[in-house]
Amino acid sequence: MFRYKSIWLMAVLLCLLPMGSVAATLTGESERAWIEEAGELVEAADSGKAPAVLFQRDVRASREALRELVRNADPEDRAQYRNMILMVALLDAAAACHRGGVIVCPPDLMRQMRAQMARLRAQLGGTG
Repeated sequence: MFRYKSIWLMAVLLCLLPMGSVAATLTGESERAWIEEAGELVEAADSGKAPAVLFQRDVRASREALRELVRNADPEDRAQYRNMILMVALLDAAAACHRGGVIVCPPDLMRQMRAQMARLRAQLGGTG
């Protein structure tokens, strides 16, 4: 299926990131803001009421914001963005799950997204 191909593509891209400090803590305000926005997208997907067009637009904006964060990061610190990249891949998959004009994700995808948000918040140091 197409939505799972994007997850695998992101997973492959994760392997290409430098293997520096994998367990590094994200501390920048822009990273915190991105994670909070991703959390709102996960909640919207979980509600089953998110309008598909708006959700897809927000996921595209989130992907572009993350691209800029990684692009502007010190190359030695890029490994700390792995969990964020995986989160955007999961959000892309969720954006493809629409029925009747709203986002309706399968339970397995929602479990993966919630678990990934927990990892991101833990990476922030529990402040998310």
